[in-house]
Amino acid sequence: MATPMTDDPHRTTDRSVAMDLDLIAPARARAMMRTLLAPLPEMAVADAIQVFDELATNARRHGRAPRRARVSLPADCSLLRIEVDDTGPGDPRPRPPDGTGGRGILLIDRLATAWAHNRHHDHKTVWAEIAVDRHRG
Repeated sequence: MATPMTDDPHRTTDRSVAMDLDLIAPARARAMMRTLLAPLPEMAVADAIQVFDELATNARRHGRAPRRARVSLPADCSLLRIEVDDTGPGDPRPRPPDGTGGRGILLIDRLATAWAHNRHHDHKTVWAEIAVDRHRG
């Protein structure tokens, strides 16, 4: 994986969070996000948590372990980046919503400034960026 985990699979610094999605409860992951994003406007935090939840849920639902997440915020708090890794073979793609889902990627597409995925030799990383400035009043 791009960021190796240490003995503690969940790390927080003043500008980043790293989590093992196979070990962390969704509520704890969101709490770690809120702590990291505390200096941001409320709507930016809400959008970021929604995007994170969608990416993490997709990795849990469609991907394979190990599943990891990283969230980083530059010193100027201008562009939030969320990355989620999994080893599943499928690539994220929008699909028409139905009773089984299909809204996650559509939400990410609406809330994120940019999103895509990168294939690596042993996993993929799905990432999204949110421009914080669009939320400043």
